[in-house]
Amino acid sequence: MDEASSSRRSQLLRDLDEARSRVAQLEDQLAALSASDSQSGQFSSTAAQTEGGANGTEVVNGRKKEWPLSSREYKRYGRQMLVSQIGLPGQLKLKKARILVVGAGGLGCPVLLYLAAAGVGDITILDHDSVELSNLHRQVLHTEERVGMPKAESARIALQALNSDITIHSHVLPFTPALFHPPLSTNSTPHSILEGIFDLVLDCTDNPATRHFLNAYAVSKGIPLVSGGAVRAEGTVGVYGLPLPATEENRETARGPCYACLFPPSPPPPAPPSLSSDPAAFDKYYEQLSLAGTGACADEGVVGVLCGVVGLGMVGEAMKVLLGTAKPALHLFSPLSSAPYRTIKTRSRKPTCPTCGTFPSPSASSLTEASTPKSRWQSFLDSPTGEWPGWSDPLCELPGVGALASMEDRRVSVEEAKRRLEEGQEDRRTRVIDTRSGTEFGIVSVDGSVNIPFPLLLRNPSLALAPSPPAHTSSPSDSTTSASPPERITFLCRRGNDSLLASRALRRYLASRPDESGKQIEVEDVKGGLEAWARASADEGFPMY
Repeated sequence: MDEASSSRRSQLLRDLDEARSRVAQLEDQLAALSASDSQSGQFSSTAAQTEGGANGTEVVNGRKKEWPLSSREYKRYGRQMLVSQIGLPGQLKLKKARILVVGAGGLGCPVLLYLAAAGVGDITILDHDSVELSNLHRQVLHTEERVGMPKAESARIALQALNSDITIHSHVLPFTPALFHPPLSTNSTPHSILEGIFDLVLDCTDNPATRHFLNAYAVSKGIPLVSGGAVRAEGTVGVYGLPLPATEENRETARGPCYACLFPPSPPPPAPPSLSSDPAAFDKYYEQLSLAGTGACADEGVVGVLCGVVGLGMVGEAMKVLLGTAKPALHLFSPLSSAPYRTIKTRSRKPTCPTCGTFPSPSASSLTEASTPKSRWQSFLDSPTGEWPGWSDPLCELPGVGALASMEDRRVSVEEAKRRLEEGQEDRRTRVIDTRSGTEFGIVSVDGSVNIPFPLLLRNPSLALAPSPPAHTSSPSDSTTSASPPERITFLCRRGNDSLLASRALRRYLASRPDESGKQIEVEDVKGGLEAWARASADEGFPMY
């Protein structure tokens, strides 16, 4: 397909999407009028004239006068249009804008809420996940009644109730390379996403792989990107790929840095050593992964208000992009610190950036052609495998070390651990050591357990043998302590991964010092951890976070 045909096809698809959006909007307005008519019986002539303003027309001296907004829109956005930086021209820019929001979770909710309220005319929502109860402290568009509903659909319902004058498209899909390759691209992927006919993309995702792939998509389509991140009590907002004033020399590359210019993609991690050939190196590999953390909210935690702060920061930058006043920026937010807001001056585009840079073609058959973001994206689309370089699917969760246990590991079920704890409580034969952080231990813990955080155990496994828990750890008042080491030590963690590594570390320690304890000590861990404990009928009602 030549360039002219491709451009014509894109324009036709844009026109078709706009027509469909307009039809959907008119149907919504007709349904609303029908419902109102059934309640009131009929409209008075005065009411009809007032509602007639909803079409943006007024009869003056027998002639129709067209207004750029409907009378309801003038009322809705009037306070906003009073601001000199927006006015009527700015409101019209917002109304004509088409945006793609990927993610309807902690960041997507405030982003969608305020951009819809501000009057952004066409919003496409993409999210594959469903609403969970644990989301509701920060994902403010969703409700208890919609737990279990796809987030994209829940967000659409909330936004349509807030502002019926705009068009909302919701798609229960993940933003992955499969979105652009058959069969998904031919069956489910919206044409607007395939063609990239958006004025702005907002990245409200929560993992590096999707962030970098979404950045590559935005760069290849020439769409500005506003990206946000929030974990624990710290967040960021960045504006990337922003068009800059062009000169004759840089007309094709007059853009601000992309996301990868500032945050280059990490190289793929090395493959883990073999458990059978080198158990110590295998454990060391997974110990380092555990200590590094996952960066996910489910593991690291997140302050609910931080999502609101970061989301609103994204909204502010998005509005500046749509109004034409934005500049490349990177903002840091930490609402619980003494200096909650900081702005960092971003660097210019990185010529060697793997995403937005231009390089000599790697193909020997086309040495005269440069490798550009568009050509690399087209190569990806033409690829029969549909693989994106460096892509690691965040939806395919890798098994934790707990799922890779060997026959030499002694693992016990929740029921067995509970029985042993009860039997050994009086004579202190069994000690249950919880390897989670002190903060997590303070949220919920098993009665009789002792808290020694995982990093401390790795540095000094002998802490597990101490007659009393270390002074810096917390433990319940009835914790298992004795004047001598117990006969059995059972490790417990959140999911059964760190506890397995802790048990191996202690066994290695005991093997290297066979005479230190003076007696044989059984070392084991609870399979599945506290999540399995909470699910087990043996302790029904045990809370989990």
